[in-house]
Amino acid sequence: MDDQQLKALVEAEKDWIIAMRRRLHRIPEGGFQEFKTQRAVMDALKEIGIPYTTERTWVIGLIEGAHPGETVALRADMDALPLVEPEGCPFRSEHEGMMHACGHDAHTAMALGAAKVLWGLRDQLHGRVKLLFQPAEETDGGAQPMVQSGAMENPHVDRVYGLHVMPHLPVGMVETRAGTLNASTDTVQLTIRGKSGHGAYPEQGTDAIVCAAQVISALQSLVSRNVSPLQSAVLTIGKIEGGTAQNIICDEVRMRGTLRTANAELRAMMKLRIAEIASGVASAMGCMAEVNITPGYAALVNDEGEAARIKRVAGRLLGADHVVDKPAPSMGGEDFSFFSDCAPGAFFHIGCVAPEWMPAPPLHSRDFRIDESCLTIGALMHVALVLDQ
Repeated sequence: MDDQQLKALVEAEKDWIIAMRRRLHRIPEGGFQEFKTQRAVMDALKEIGIPYTTERTWVIGLIEGAHPGETVALRADMDALPLVEPEGCPFRSEHEGMMHACGHDAHTAMALGAAKVLWGLRDQLHGRVKLLFQPAEETDGGAQPMVQSGAMENPHVDRVYGLHVMPHLPVGMVETRAGTLNASTDTVQLTIRGKSGHGAYPEQGTDAIVCAAQVISALQSLVSRNVSPLQSAVLTIGKIEGGTAQNIICDEVRMRGTLRTANAELRAMMKLRIAEIASGVASAMGCMAEVNITPGYAALVNDEGEAARIKRVAGRLLGADHVVDKPAPSMGGEDFSFFSDCAPGAFFHIGCVAPEWMPAPPLHSRDFRIDESCLTIGALMHVALVLDQ
């Protein structure tokens, strides 16, 4: 099948894909609360004829091709954000206080559109297509429990792809890069313990607030003096709590922050140095430091060969001038990494706004919107990546 025939097959499903996206847009739900969304996906797969399994709020569909070959997985996240959608959209959110402000409704509709086309091609299909409709990308991360539950096995996935709409790109553009695309995300919790006392007699206490200030200042040197300027890391202390009254020496300060790193080695080094600096500064000031770092998403590292495949396929379908290399990793998190850690895979971005809208409102903004002509482009990329051998 040539590219023009493939484009025609996807274009024939345009109205169906748009209608599916609008249905999903009306029912935004939070992480592991995607019950109506799950039902909508199940209804669509049932309409197409694709068998599926479910657990918690995720859905896994499977298309069996008529010929032997690889198993290719397509991932689409489904959850939404706690934002109030502005008035004016004819298919505005019916769940007040929730909004698809990150485009996951579009991702799910694209994957369903691709599934519809691939189901029609199953007599020509070599191998299998596994459809991973994932909950909770914005919160706890639904990818890891899906992997732990066997989503990448039975049958084993040989390659996996995911995408994200991006409002900094006009419709028709595709962006990716080999290597690290998104940073790891860890939560840092620091507790500084001193000794309480009267504010008038500071020598009788050990001030945890003064110590915490010194710890924060010392941690700022981590990125500037422990990390190569050619690597990417961010440490942000975003919350600090301590003290009970203006005339009492504080005995405990609690801090929370986020650590973002571009690779596993840098991540391990930063975790070690955070603990060393906090404990060392606290000890020097007569306090104690407790450090807890809760793992989040791993860095999303695109397989070099699969990133090259995405660029080659996109260039063939859209034109070489519509494919760009992302110059540096994003420090935002993306739990597609749990899938791509199990099989060679790659993640890519597609433009989702009309050129005249630019600069457009960003992701996670209540003013975020998409040009729905991007939906068939995403579906087309999914189908073409599956068929590319």
